[in-house]
Amino acid sequence: MSDPARDLSGPTLHEYVETRFAMILERMRERLDDVDRRFLDSDLRYQQRYDASLFAIRAAFAAQEKAISAALASADRAVTKAELATEKRFESVNEFRGTLDSQQRTLITRSEVAATFHAMNEKVARLQQQADNLTAERAGIKGGWGYAVGVVGFVLLIASFLLREVPTVPPASPQVIYVPAAPGTLVPTPTTPTVPR
Repeated sequence: MSDPARDLSGPTLHEYVETRFAMILERMRERLDDVDRRFLDSDLRYQQRYDASLFAIRAAFAAQEKAISAALASADRAVTKAELATEKRFESVNEFRGTLDSQQRTLITRSEVAATFHAMNEKVARLQQQADNLTAERAGIKGGWGYAVGVVGFVLLIASFLLREVPTVPPASPQVIYVPAAPGTLVPTPTTPTVPR
């Protein structure tokens, strides 16, 4: 029997199916290879990203560790400075306390000041009394002098009335005495201008 499919010009169905199947397999292999390449590329990319992320995280941790170390060192320095400042402040507070203690021992108390003021007020009052007494005494003496001057004036008045009756000697003419001047001190006498008549 003759094969009717062979009479056709071309491959047989079986060959055709095998060829098509081989082509499909080839395409599937190419696609699988392409998918494998993509997966490998993605794996490589993901691995590179992971490595870069890991490197960045390690670098960040190292930087964070350095920053923390620097912060701790500066905090230690700040604590040391604060302790020194506190010590100085306590020293000044202790010095202030010492000053207050010495002031308390050396300064006068309120009761002593009150007693001193009371004694001084008494002395001032006594001195004021003495000054008032002296002023009154002086006023009395001035009054006495006034009376004495008045009496003496009255006596002189009466004496002048009595002496008026006694003849008086006429007054003598004044005498002029010339005293020579020291050399170089003479003042020229002014000349009086003559006025024609």
